[in-house]
Parts: sequence; C-alpha cells; structure tokens
Amino acid sequence: MKVLKIILYVLLTLFAVTTLFINISPQFGSNPSKSQKQFFSSFKNFENGEFKNNEPTALFTDEMSFWDFFKTELNRVPIKEIIPLNVDVESFVKDNIEQVKMVWLGHSAFLININGSVILLDPMLGSHAAPVPLPSLKRYSSKIAFDIDELEVIDFVVFSHDHYDHLDYPTIKKIKSRVKNFIVPHGIGNHLKSWGVQSESIIELNWNESFNFNDIEFVCLPARHFSGRGPLNRNSTLWSSWAIKSNRGKIYFSGDSGYGAHFKKIGQEHGPFDFSLIDCGQYNKAWKFSHMFPKQAINAALDLNTKYLIPIHWGAFTLASHSWIEPPEIVSKEAKKLNQDFMIPEIGQILVLNDENKIKQHWWRGFSQAN
Repeated sequence: MKVLKIILYVLLTLFAVTTLFINISPQFGSNPSKSQKQFFSSFKNFENGEFKNNEPTALFTDEMSFWDFFKTELNRVPIKEIIPLNVDVESFVKDNIEQVKMVWLGHSAFLININGSVILLDPMLGSHAAPVPLPSLKRYSSKIAFDIDELEVIDFVVFSHDHYDHLDYPTIKKIKSRVKNFIVPHGIGNHLKSWGVQSESIIELNWNESFNFNDIEFVCLPARHFSGRGPLNRNSTLWSSWAIKSNRGKIYFSGDSGYGAHFKKIGQEHGPFDFSLIDCGQYNKAWKFSHMFPKQAINAALDLNTKYLIPIHWGAFTLASHSWIEPPEIVSKEAKKLNQDFMIPEIGQILVLNDENKIKQHWWRGFSQAN
C-alpha cells in the first residue's frame, strides 16, 4: 500500500510540474477562446470542439507492433553537418522581381519572391523541433541559408499548422517586427498573439477561403493531418495546405498531410501547378494517414497536375525511424517511372520558375554513410 501511495504521489507531482511548465512556458502558445470555438462550430470541418479531416484519419494504426515502433533503421542522421548554400538576400529580394524565385531552407521551410513580395512558408528556422532542446530533435545544420536579420521586410509568412517543426516560437520572436502579414489557418493566430504579434497583421482562414494582395492569391486548402502543441489541445487549431497563385505561376504547398482524395480535387479546381512542395518525410506505418510515403507524394503530385514535384519535410530533422536519405532516393527513382518531373535542390539553392535550374544530382549522398 505504501509503494502504491509513493507511485501515486510521484505521478501527481509529475502531472503538476508538467501542467505548470506548459502554463508558464510561452513556446506552448495559446488556445482558442470559448467565443472562438463557438464561431468555429459553424464550420463543416469543426465538430465536438475540434477541427476534423474530410476523411477518417486515425492518429495511429495497428500495423506495427509495440517493439517494431521503436526499431530504427541505419543512417538516420547525416554523417556530417549539412552546410546550406549561402543566399544573397539583397539580390534575391531586389533583382529580377519579374521572376518567381524560391529557396528551400530544409524540412518544410521556404523563402519565396513573387512580384517583389517576400514570402516565408513554415519558417521553422530554430535549432530544435521541440518545445525543449532535445538532442534527438536537433537540426542537422548549425545555421540556415542566410542571416535572418538581412530580411528587412517580410511581406507574408504562411503557416500550415502549429506543430513544433513548422511553427517555431524562437523564429517568431526574431521575425515578428518585420513581418507585414501572417496568413494562417484558424486558431494559429492565438499562438502568434501570445508571442507579441499584433492582431491587425494576422489573417486567419478556413479551407477554401483566400486572401488577395498585389496580384497574389493565397488559398487555404484541405490537408489530412492534425494539430496541437500540448497534451490537452489536440486539433484545437486548423491545419491546411496552400495554393499560391500569381500572374507569374502557381505553387502548391502541402504542409503536413497524409494521402487523400483532396489532392485530385485541388488539382481539378486550382491546378495545374508549376511547383508542388509535397510532404515526403518523417513517415511511418504507425501514422500512415498523417504523413505520406514517397510513392504517395508522387501520386499526389500527379493528382495535382504538377509540373515539378519538390519533396519536403526532410533534410533538417529526424522525426521518424527511416533513413534520412530514403525520401529523395525513392522519389528520384520512382518519379521517373511515372513520368513525374521533380527537383531535389540543395538547401539554400535558388530555383527560378521557367528557367534552367541546374540541380546537383544526389547531393545528399555526400552526407550519408550509405552513398
């Protein structure tokens, strides 16, 4: 009986400490208010106090045993630090603004210039994909492709959802004073406001809603995923994918998503796309409905009527058990079989729409023990 009391005391203490840590630590953000939830209740994708997917999406499956879940493959991290190519920010921002230019920053983060407007997608530029600096969730590189202070003005920051490997508190602290507009799915504005972002600079959208500015249209679109930054706020904010349209071309950004019928519908209603940036890493049979395997990412690109597939959600963090180079290896092999063109740029490489982009083939093998 005494042992049980001690165990209960320890568990209660851990719960109290965890609750206190979450409540006083700013990186966890802020949850939607009661009045916001009442507003959300009129949405088709909000039910029983939570946002939901268009298709049944179990968070975990029973396709893996308990022990298989903890098995890992070899080559899960690079054998040496990945040093990104250096971006000349002044040139990127000011030169040839009639072109659509884009830089992959690793994982799902991108720097984009459309018609002179500077856009960041899911700018997770921090060192760890977690609320605390866990060594296992550390970025592969000690720096990003440019000094964030060189970006004097950021016209738009777009987020797909609120998970730590996409919405990063330290990054928001660094960039918030120079961002004109944050364009986000519903609920994420609460996190931003709790971190000091002004309400008037936040545009929150539901699926199939859009925001237009200077011939650029940002369309919030469905994804198949989930949200939450703590144990008690699962699906309290919306997750999404995005179409970014301009007179220069169209980009699709999947955010995090499992494969689903939404890709074909988006392709029919908003395609064709010049570039599709598609979730293609950190997958596992245990959560197969929330992230795509590489072959599924190729199928999604085909559904979207995509000119060039760019696989994302890899190259910066290890969040699953597969080899860190498995996503690009499979895409580069299988996409050819299905006649889907693709690009796998180096981190920091500038891609220009409708230009000859020279890609260093299999660049990732130089950082792998299985090259």
